[in-house]
Amino acid sequence: MELERLFPQFMRIVAMYVFTIVMLRIAGKRRIASLSPADLIIIIALGSAVGDVLVYPQDVVPIEIAMLAVGTIVLLQILLGKLTEKNPQIAFIIEGKRTLLIENGKINEKNLDYEDVSAEDLEEMLAERGLEDISHVKKAYLERSGELSIILSPDGGKLLPRRRMLKRKRL
Repeated sequence: MELERLFPQFMRIVAMYVFTIVMLRIAGKRRIASLSPADLIIIIALGSAVGDVLVYPQDVVPIEIAMLAVGTIVLLQILLGKLTEKNPQIAFIIEGKRTLLIENGKINEKNLDYEDVSAEDLEEMLAERGLEDISHVKKAYLERSGELSIILSPDGGKLLPRRRMLKRKRL
């Protein structure tokens, strides 16, 4: 294998990986539900790299290029995991942070808008957990995973178990 021939492809893979993380972070939590941006990239990129080799002949997609793609993507994922474990700033850039949507029974409209969650969606998420009255909510966070975490006031009663992730925003 000629290293000079593979290096440009390696750099294309790295560039697409970084570009895709940026695009998924811009898209927001609700659009990818429980998958982190890096998880989604792995699914898409590996599926494409492996699938192309299965579908196209060697002269169109050489197997060594597909192997380079798979290896590079897995290596980048491992490195990214190590970096985010050791560096909170990188973790924040890649994964984001949870967002406070309700505090002491009051909706934080600014954060609701920031996360592109409608009041109706929030009410539905609360109702799915058995909450009819927002005044019983001490705090509610939209987690990095897209799930809603709820902390009840002392007089707030009980929550139903989580049944599903946030639904994806319809385009």
